[in-house]
Amino acid sequence: MRSTTLLRSALAVVSLLAVVALGSAVWFGYGWAHALFVDKPTAAARDDALTGARQAAINLNTVDSADLDETFARMESSITGDEMVKSLNDTRAQMAEQVQQTGATSEAQIIDAALTDFSRDEGSATALVVLSTTTTWPDQDPRKVKVTMRIGLTEVDGDWKASQVANVGAPLAMDAGTAATAGGSPAAGAPENPAATPAPAPDAGTGGQ
Repeated sequence: MRSTTLLRSALAVVSLLAVVALGSAVWFGYGWAHALFVDKPTAAARDDALTGARQAAINLNTVDSADLDETFARMESSITGDEMVKSLNDTRAQMAEQVQQTGATSEAQIIDAALTDFSRDEGSATALVVLSTTTTWPDQDPRKVKVTMRIGLTEVDGDWKASQVANVGAPLAMDAGTAATAGGSPAAGAPENPAATPAPAPDAGTGGQ
């Protein structure tokens, strides 16, 4: 009788341990699967969106007066949506004429960038990008300013492109020779960002008009 009772107790303990072990296996298995199939792809998509924002900011603020065809091709590669495309097309001729007359060249470099909103399911994101732009002319000293941009992003066939662009505040001078004008306008003779006007984010501060 005593041996039967001990055997039953031992079986009960073994059964309980088996249930606990099974529960742990299911929990950790779910966690592993979630990390593999959900968390990892989402993190990769966020990285891709941020990369797209950085590239768009560079392409929209870099002008090579010696190769305007390539300049506009880079801009086109980083934008999407009717408003962005229309804005670029509407300003293309004026910008090309301005650059050809002044010989101005603008180069952009990223200082910092971060996503402020992201939806993998909707294929949309918003980023704040801080960059420096250095504008040079044949007979003038270079002028360097810091620009902050809010960029709305849309995923297009796996690539993240700018669908909304707005400057946040006015450009800030980064050297003594830079005279950034009031209201966020570029220095005289500098090529303007052709995509800073359309469809600013709803909470944008100062639009890049």
